[in-house]
Amino acid sequence: MRMIAPFGLLVLGLLLGSAAAQEKEKLDPAKLVGTWTYVSGEKDGTKIPEANLKKGLVKISKETITLESTEDKFVIKYRLDQAKTPVGISLEITEGPQGVGAKAEGIVALAKGELKICYPAMGGATPKEFATKEGSGLHLFVLKQKK
Repeated sequence: MRMIAPFGLLVLGLLLGSAAAQEKEKLDPAKLVGTWTYVSGEKDGTKIPEANLKKGLVKISKETITLESTEDKFVIKYRLDQAKTPVGISLEITEGPQGVGAKAEGIVALAKGELKICYPAMGGATPKEFATKEGSGLHLFVLKQKK
């Protein structure tokens, strides 16, 4: 009987440790690199029409995110903060028709082949979840990697 209790504690510890490791799983920055297409998008709680999303591509390198559409092109420098949950992302527009130098703090997640990013487009508080609502100033995009 004496061996069962320590063994049970060991198994419980391993299970809890494994669950905690999965919960704190880090976003592999290398998996972001590539060309992405829009699955969906929202601004201030309003869905972006699918036709508008189809006009754009997102190209991600180790240091920049390039947004390309038929009308515009923006280059955004980014940095991930793996210490935050969800993972934080700092954004700064370095090239584009407007807003050069604008900064925002957002969140990002990669799961099941989809990349989610949520941020306050005009600056403001970092979102805590991947959702927008009217008047929030938040943008939310879901992307999938182009094959």
